[in-house]
Amino acid sequence: MKRIVSVMVLMFAQTGAFADEWRMQGEGELLFQPTWEGEALPGRFGEFDVRLATDDQNLAGAVLEVSVNLESADMDDPDINEAIAGAEWFAMSDHPIATYTSDSIKKTGDGTYLASGHLKLKGARLPVEVPFRWSKKGDRAEMSGEVVVDRTRFDVGSGEWESGDTIGTEVSVSFNVMLERQ
Repeated sequence: MKRIVSVMVLMFAQTGAFADEWRMQGEGELLFQPTWEGEALPGRFGEFDVRLATDDQNLAGAVLEVSVNLESADMDDPDINEAIAGAEWFAMSDHPIATYTSDSIKKTGDGTYLASGHLKLKGARLPVEVPFRWSKKGDRAEMSGEVVVDRTRFDVGSGEWESGDTIGTEVSVSFNVMLERQ
């Protein structure tokens, strides 16, 4: 995980285009919630990193990068955790890290934004828009939001699970992190 974060930092350091860099402080919260026969089945990712680089106080032109260690997924059940590591779900042995990188961020309201970018998960790299709230006070900021992702677009839950009859195809992903200006 540290290697991936270091590569991301090096990529941004080489561009030199950003005046401010915001890095996640503390553990934060990254939750995912599929449904099983219509009932919520919550899980969380224990290891992830968030970085926002900007040259504008209003986040216009900023780049948001998130990396997630999929092996840190926990659905509070050892059998389910073992199943989601397999090839039909996250295929963690082949694809242990998921990343999101924004192409653009636009303001949508007072303290609300929309990041348009790409999620790379299980070998697929597809466009995803992520709405979020941003609240800044001095050199600290809070970022939170929620997005719904169609898992089948990323071949997550393939084979007998693809139809969505038992496990819904839409997965809610929510996050809340504290960031600090570097």
